[in-house]
Amino acid sequence: MVQKYPNPPSPNTSQKSPLVLRLLVFVITGIIVSIILTNVKPYEIIATRYFSGISYSEITNFILNIWVIGAIFGLLLKFINIGLGFLLWAFIQILEIIPMELLGHERFLDKNIEKAGNSYASVQDDSWEVKFAKKLRNSLSTEVLRFLILLGVCVYVVDFFACLTVFPPVQGGGNVWKLFDVVQYQQFSQIDWGNILRAVTTVGAVQFLLKLRKIIVQVISDLN
Repeated sequence: MVQKYPNPPSPNTSQKSPLVLRLLVFVITGIIVSIILTNVKPYEIIATRYFSGISYSEITNFILNIWVIGAIFGLLLKFINIGLGFLLWAFIQILEIIPMELLGHERFLDKNIEKAGNSYASVQDDSWEVKFAKKLRNSLSTEVLRFLILLGVCVYVVDFFACLTVFPPVQGGGNVWKLFDVVQYQQFSQIDWGNILRAVTTVGAVQFLLKLRKIIVQVISDLN
């Protein structure tokens, strides 16, 4: 008697991922786009403040004072501010996203762990020069990981304080340095917690949503 085995499921009959997960990916993508459009504004303000401190040439001022042409030229300068603000925002975001993506990549981590395993053991008979050389050589295997971690932390800190220049952290429009004075003298009632929350959201919202979207897409892929 020939034993029959059940036929493997065909690709057409495979279970599809839940509709709610696919809708969630769509919603998160829309939220990311809207947050990007919102988050560019602080950097546009920073770019505008930068350009406002530049003393333009007499020719530029002459063109700005010409009727119609001056208005068009002024509009062009405004678009330059927006473009520079977007480039500045994109630069900061890319520096924040690169460590997050690489430190969550399995093959990248495997390669770095493998390189770290091929280290030189220190021997008691080694001279101090050789010991120092081995220490330097062993540190090179984790140099990329160390740089990515430091880069991520430093960029987030710089991004946060840059946002505080747009969202004053102290009530009444105090700057970042005034915030240090408020914290030093424990005058926490003067802190504008709403602006602090706006700065935190500006810094971390896109990265958090990108990570959430990536996880949901991976869940959908596992269910298919």
